[in-house]
Amino acid sequence: MSKIAQLVESRMTAMKQRRGTLVKAWEPYITAVERYVTEKKGGELNDYDRGNIAQCLENALVDGGMRNKGRIFETTYQDNISFLGIQLPVIAALLPSLVLNKIGIVQALDRRQGAVFYLDVKYGTTKGAITSGDTMVSATTGHDATQRGRRYATNRIDDEAVDTGDGGTSYGGTLTYKPVEAGTVVISDALSQETFTDDGDGNLVSDYSGGTSGTINYTSGVWAVTYASALALGTAITADYEFYMDKDTDGVGEVNVSVTSSTVTAEDFKLRALYEMGAAIDLEKAHGLNLEDEVVKFLGGEIKFEIDHMGIDMILDAATGSGAATAIGTWDGSVGTGQEWLWKKYEFINEVEKGSNNILAKTLRGTGNFIIGGNNAIRVIKQLAPHFKPAAGLQNLTPTGPYEVGTLDGRIVIHDPFFSTNRYVVGFRGDNYLFAGFIYAPYIPLFATPTLITADLHAQKGFMSSAGFKTINAGMYTYGDVSNV
Repeated sequence: MSKIAQLVESRMTAMKQRRGTLVKAWEPYITAVERYVTEKKGGELNDYDRGNIAQCLENALVDGGMRNKGRIFETTYQDNISFLGIQLPVIAALLPSLVLNKIGIVQALDRRQGAVFYLDVKYGTTKGAITSGDTMVSATTGHDATQRGRRYATNRIDDEAVDTGDGGTSYGGTLTYKPVEAGTVVISDALSQETFTDDGDGNLVSDYSGGTSGTINYTSGVWAVTYASALALGTAITADYEFYMDKDTDGVGEVNVSVTSSTVTAEDFKLRALYEMGAAIDLEKAHGLNLEDEVVKFLGGEIKFEIDHMGIDMILDAATGSGAATAIGTWDGSVGTGQEWLWKKYEFINEVEKGSNNILAKTLRGTGNFIIGGNNAIRVIKQLAPHFKPAAGLQNLTPTGPYEVGTLDGRIVIHDPFFSTNRYVVGFRGDNYLFAGFIYAPYIPLFATPTLITADLHAQKGFMSSAGFKTINAGMYTYGDVSNV
């Protein structure tokens, strides 16, 4: 293992241990968040969610304490953590309940300018045309698409460079891996001038009329051929063959796995509220509502909306950009002669499958598992029962931005009323943060300043959330449009 690889591994181990310590320190608060998510959202937190929440709360404590000399979460340090009655819904909304958590990978930052990590796997052994150091699988590019890349773990060698044309007719050399399996060797050149094929008896037979046979020694790997006519200067000569891997273990492919980092800087989402104390008193007397509590909830929801949309806008840019999977195209919802909308609408399922396959063709490792759509696109999807299944609790939902409407053949469907009405995006979320298409990196979930009452009896309160965003692989996204629906 290289020094860089050892350094990366040690840093990742240290990060994991640090997160474990933070989770233990913030356990009462995380438990309260988990209870809220279970009761209100019907979900649960996994260890990764708990680690992200702990890191964000720690960031808020340290960053807010520096800004306000320790006056953070005004009533945080109470045994009954009653402050969570107001801030808990906001914290829960900004972490496990974000739409971005459904379509991107969440990786909390431990400092304002930090790093997000993704996997980069390289070939460690030169085998044929595969060179040590070439990319095998990368979160940014997907899997090696060549046939030789699909045979790296086998005993097959494809396109090994064995000689170069010098204007003569006689060429030879030694194959890298041996003993060679009889009957497997093929010597060819870049000009397809003449090909020599192993007959299983140590002869390399020319396919050229009047050509001569060469030789191959299966034990030593030494080969020699004579071309019927001179081979042009600089022409590449390559060999395909198979070898006994159990006898030449140097040919067992090595895989170098590394975790690559990319810098991301958290940006602040700030709002400040100003209201009259008289209005707050009147509201509480008339309706029993605490205006300060309502302001916290409202502005927290607004920050959630803006964070969600920052990520969705970046995913849309990726889906329509040059590095994306092939675009799906436009589906025409016009009902032709003899057709009925009842059946016409189901054609849309084929469009989604096309987009999913386009992602697979681009990345060679993922298919579409979520859809984001504008009003018309979602209107079609919601009519595709039984393929479409609505999310629980929709009848009680008052959406103010992107929200989950259900699933289409298992794919999460997000309705975004701010999308172009006819547009939709099909995307692959990724397995984890090492193979993400998009990363949402929260730094501070919510910081609220103490309420300040001025001499003219106006109340002021400030709010801030902070997060970073990073597109890792645009190939995990594609888009389409609907028309005439």
